[in-house]
Amino acid sequence: MMRMKLIAAATGVLALAAAAGTAAAANPVRSPTDTAVGPGVTGRASAATDAGRATSPISLSSWDGLLLPVNPAGQPSGKDAQVLSPARLIAPWLTQNSSGALTFWAPSGAATTPGSLHSRTELESADKYAVGTEKHVLDATLRILQLPKSNPEICVAQLHAGGSGGSSPFVMVDYKSGKLYAMVASGTSAPADFYTLLTGVPLDSSFSYRVTDNGNGTLALSAAAGKQSQSYTVAVPRTLVGASGHFSAGDYQQGTVSEGTDDGGRVQFTALTQS
Repeated sequence: MMRMKLIAAATGVLALAAAAGTAAAANPVRSPTDTAVGPGVTGRASAATDAGRATSPISLSSWDGLLLPVNPAGQPSGKDAQVLSPARLIAPWLTQNSSGALTFWAPSGAATTPGSLHSRTELESADKYAVGTEKHVLDATLRILQLPKSNPEICVAQLHAGGSGGSSPFVMVDYKSGKLYAMVASGTSAPADFYTLLTGVPLDSSFSYRVTDNGNGTLALSAAAGKQSQSYTVAVPRTLVGASGHFSAGDYQQGTVSEGTDDGGRVQFTALTQS
């Protein structure tokens, strides 16, 4: 798994956590609104139909910022990716169709945060809370429309806690090769754990995921696609209990180099809520 290569062998610190960067670290850019199973883990598999549930127009009101794959000059290059704050539609990076679905576009080789190799178009939550002590839920239904060519993988959800300003992701939900999996960092020098949530999910096929901080020191990770589903309950790393945390969601594509102007990640969310 490509993500495993990002775990630093010498220090045991997840380079991935630094690579994900933080929207707060970038300088805000404001513009007019656009219209356009291991120890302590339990698992369960059963039939589900969540991925096909009815949706309504997605609101951006609970999202504090939108991390963009462009620099201050509006160009898709460099290490100073900008934040649109408050989050709002801005073509071509984030658009909404007549049914209310959001489409995220992030080209490979575009602007990144200082610690990352990958560009993204990603929403950052305005709701900061004490991880492991309060119940918070991120719930989404989506389709992966396009994968980057150099590394066909997209991170579609993160739970951040620890690091500078609570910026380090310790939970990441990724899609690759038809598989949806979750990475949960230990918060220490120990390696991260990986949990397979779905398999055999083709491009342009609807699926759902849910990341729940139960508020009692545990996390619930679940996903569904058609008749398959999987869920796990895992412990919040002790070192992160009580740390300031927040969700992010969108299109954190994992391509590193551009193989053409149309190369990158494209994701459509038909439902996206946090509570």
